[in-house]
Amino acid sequence: MRRSKLTSGSTAPPDARPEPNAWTTPAIFFSLIVISIFSNGNLHPKVLPVSEDSNLQQYIGVGLWAVVVVVSYFRRVLVRLAPRPGLFVALGIYAIAVASPLWSTNFMASLPKATALAIVAFGAYRLTRTFDIDAIIDAVFFGQFFLCVASIAVALFIPDIGVLKTWQHAGQWNGVFYTKQNLGVLAAVFLFFSCYRLLTPQRGLYHALGALVALVCIVMSGSRGGGGLAAFAVGCLYLAGLSLTFTRILAFAPFFMGLLGTALIAYFVKTGNRYLLLFGQEIDFTERTFIWQHALSYFMDRKWLGFGLNGFWTIPEVKDLFTERHGWFLDNYHDGYIAIAMETGATGLAVFLIGALMFGLRILERIRQERRLDPHVALSLVYACLLFFIDFTETFFLRSTNISATMLLTCFVLVYARPAPAPQEATESLRFEEPAPRRSRGRTRMGAAR
Repeated sequence: MRRSKLTSGSTAPPDARPEPNAWTTPAIFFSLIVISIFSNGNLHPKVLPVSEDSNLQQYIGVGLWAVVVVVSYFRRVLVRLAPRPGLFVALGIYAIAVASPLWSTNFMASLPKATALAIVAFGAYRLTRTFDIDAIIDAVFFGQFFLCVASIAVALFIPDIGVLKTWQHAGQWNGVFYTKQNLGVLAAVFLFFSCYRLLTPQRGLYHALGALVALVCIVMSGSRGGGGLAAFAVGCLYLAGLSLTFTRILAFAPFFMGLLGTALIAYFVKTGNRYLLLFGQEIDFTERTFIWQHALSYFMDRKWLGFGLNGFWTIPEVKDLFTERHGWFLDNYHDGYIAIAMETGATGLAVFLIGALMFGLRILERIRQERRLDPHVALSLVYACLLFFIDFTETFFLRSTNISATMLLTCFVLVYARPAPAPQEATESLRFEEPAPRRSRGRTRMGAAR
């Protein structure tokens, strides 16, 4: 039976990794499904009836990640890591964030988030090393599938919950979530995972149904840009399989997006503008630039190490001044690059950029070593590009309990896995099916010797 190269990447083949503790597989798999359900954004208070400031979803997510950590020690290690400097740099930004309560302006608010980030990040690290990446994606897929189907059902049958009535977004769906942005971004990521699985030999009808459900949620939430972005990411994944030259260029896309995010930060810090000025037009990205400018106006106060996780928006005068100026308040940077700059300072942002650069260099190294593109490396690269782009207007970087943010760490770790033995003959592209055996030319080695 031919096996797909999409399942023969960084992890060992199934027959080389027997599980002495078979119970660990369903334990981790179903834990990931539940994590995916509760860690994709704040659920509507009428769907999960808790108080406005409740952290129940976060407690469930962190608790199950702790279960994943414990159970992982009953499994064999599947992924051996190559101790490259880039791996330590990639993990370094998480180390800085976890340590940030030590200099945070609000230690009591920063410590719980840093603790959660430490548990979840270590859980993702252990998960990547002991669980097959395609099984991880399937678990996340089923959790996101449940959320999207539930959102469609709520919007159709309980529109008082699932359809917005505000004048700005009247008629757009928020589904089971508190905001339409949660549903739109979830559906975009879900569409990407669905299409990825459709490119593999293990695809099923439910993967096609998942893509359809995701498209419905994208369109009805008003997040057409998210749908286009997901479709573009799938196209990049396919093109990466056709051309190693394209992949070599794409490998540095996260780094260059990081540079662009840093340039935006420098622009707002230097000018103090509340808008982006492009071709004489004032662009505010639905007033997101108001949030960016307000946050970055405090950047120079703690430019080297930042305000610590959750240490900025919890400052009373920050909230009061923003509310006074705009009449509303949302403690969300709506830009992941600004979140890194404000919470870990210039130091954290520099480490993050260096990590993105070394991530690209590592992908080139993997291609050179293996003489082909490992399918899971391709997945990791394109997913990183997807999330780096989303973070220009949403905040996923350093999110302690969001599964989409956690998957980014999984992708970074996976790229630093020791590569599988190179095939006997180099391939210049990623094949989604194993090539057919080569036909005999009529002469065996023994015959040739004669």
